[in-house]
Amino acid sequence: MSRTYFITGGNGNISRQLACELIKDGSKVVLFDLQSDPINETNPQTVYISGDITNFTLLRKLFEEHLPTHVLHMASMLSGSSEANRPRAWEVNATASYQLLELSLEFNVDCFFFPSTAATYGSNVPDPLPEDFPQWPENIYGATKVGVERSGAYFYHKHGLNFRGVRLPFVISQFAPDGALTAYASRVFVEAVKGNHFSFPVNAEAVASTIYVKDVVSGIVQFINVPNEQLTRRVYNMHAFAPTTESIALAIKKKIPGFSYSFDPKPNVVKMIDALPAVMVDVSARKDWGWNPEFSLEEMVNDFLSEL
Repeated sequence: MSRTYFITGGNGNISRQLACELIKDGSKVVLFDLQSDPINETNPQTVYISGDITNFTLLRKLFEEHLPTHVLHMASMLSGSSEANRPRAWEVNATASYQLLELSLEFNVDCFFFPSTAATYGSNVPDPLPEDFPQWPENIYGATKVGVERSGAYFYHKHGLNFRGVRLPFVISQFAPDGALTAYASRVFVEAVKGNHFSFPVNAEAVASTIYVKDVVSGIVQFINVPNEQLTRRVYNMHAFAPTTESIALAIKKKIPGFSYSFDPKPNVVKMIDALPAVMVDVSARKDWGWNPEFSLEEMVNDFLSEL
């Protein structure tokens, strides 16, 4: 059966790369985003629609028109902008997500995918971080993500909607949003290729659970295709490796000997990174649906630099 993927936040970091992967088998992809123009090149298998995720009348119209078989709900305000405008963050991240769950149930969507985050656990977490450690987020961004996780599980257990989610660690990607506090770990590659000096806003020994975006994309595609009977939970952790900041810098310098860098820790970024675990236990994902990252630190650096 042919598939129609409805991807919210379609111009986003992960979404645009997901779209390129999902069309490979001939599937139709509907990209929905607040931005007026698509960043990806147009493709006969993709439809780009500009709109506000909180416009429920428009969303219903789009569901009626395109009849999506799969919803990948990637749209979200990030942590910084969420704290700056809490009411809007709740409207976008929580209320709009609930409305999409309702629409997905009404239109008999085969699978509803949602990306969550390590921020749902809050700070002072053990390391390694167990999958079932209590989630007590300390910002509105994490609170909304927990809310959608729990709502999705409710829709599955009570109404049979095939809700699936993953909690992502630190993602390194060419398209990491500049406004994200974690963007430095991606931006350093771009600056290194340009021959620019780079100043890290964290300490040399800062470390966090990390994953390369190509593993995120392949992992999501793998996850949404796994038979439901293989799954033992609705939301899974994902983890790939845990490099220190300096180990990333040294791996880049190995490929670009002239690359120079320094450390100028910013308190707000240091606080956030220090709260993250170095390892997010993902044993259930590896056991239930065969999750296994392809890229190590060195392989990621080689691939990322070759892409740039």
